[in-house]
Amino acid sequence: MPKTSHLRRFRSALVIIVAGVVTTGCLLTVQSDSRWRHGAAAMDSADRIQSGTTTRDWILDHLGNPDSSYVNARGNEVMRYVSRRETDAEVHLFLLFSLHVSDEEVHTIHVEIEEEIVRGWWVEH
Repeated sequence: MPKTSHLRRFRSALVIIVAGVVTTGCLLTVQSDSRWRHGAAAMDSADRIQSGTTTRDWILDHLGNPDSSYVNARGNEVMRYVSRRETDAEVHLFLLFSLHVSDEEVHTIHVEIEEEIVRGWWVEH
């Protein structure tokens, strides 16, 4: 048998094996995980803040001490809460490749306080 015939058989077998490996679901794994690294309580409670009604004490009880604060042009205190959410994803194809992707989202909640009542609040992404 000539060498080219063996080479063709080898290539055909290799194509069949590779096709089998690629199309077999058990050899491909995907894992994803998302979690708050910092500030989960602030993000969970933010939707309950009501301008003109919510008190400064409620903010401190539910969001905790702010990461920082400043006084704005109106002379009101603005409390700043920083939240970080991390998302990881991994894809593995048995013995062929592995891919890891990580992403971080940063959300900053600003709460403006006037006379111990929330005047307004907003989220910066």
